[in-house]
Amino acid sequence: MSDNITLPQGAGTLLATDEILGVHVLRAKVQTGVDGTAVDVSQSNPLPVGLVGSLPAGANTVGAVHVKPDTAGGLSVYRNVSLSNTGQSVKSSPGQVFGWHLANWSSSVAFVKLYNTAATPTVGTTEPALTLMVPAGQVVSAEHTNGIAFTNGIGIGATAAPSDNNTSAPGLNTMIVNVFYK
Repeated sequence: MSDNITLPQGAGTLLATDEILGVHVLRAKVQTGVDGTAVDVSQSNPLPVGLVGSLPAGANTVGAVHVKPDTAGGLSVYRNVSLSNTGQSVKSSPGQVFGWHLANWSSSVAFVKLYNTAATPTVGTTEPALTLMVPAGQVVSAEHTNGIAFTNGIGIGATAAPSDNNTSAPGLNTMIVNVFYK
């Protein structure tokens, strides 16, 4: 079967089609030009494309893709070289924890507790959101690319036992913590 078909009305009039699996599909050729002219679009004469408008000014964000190091917009670091059973405030407003580096230089296990609170937590009374075990003489690190949400704020403290109501302190000056947050 040929690609083109003859129209029954109008002797000799030809309609451009393409036969696909026995069915004629109408072919249309894209053309461009001012009124009264037509130039076929081709590889050597591409279809011109123009921008209608620009992205409105303001706080519009398409995405935050960083392909090179940036000096702004990074994470904040909470650092404490002697974390104990006295609660500390990392951030007093909602935030996210993206990771930590915890070192326990004592000969006993220790537990770092993160709290979802805008106020300074009271270790043993405020309920922890996370309890992280740090083995004796060990370092524990973690990265959470999407962050862990703390809807009220971020607090921290350390104890010698895992229970929420524990108030016993880990060894004096043995807990070094770095928490990476936004």
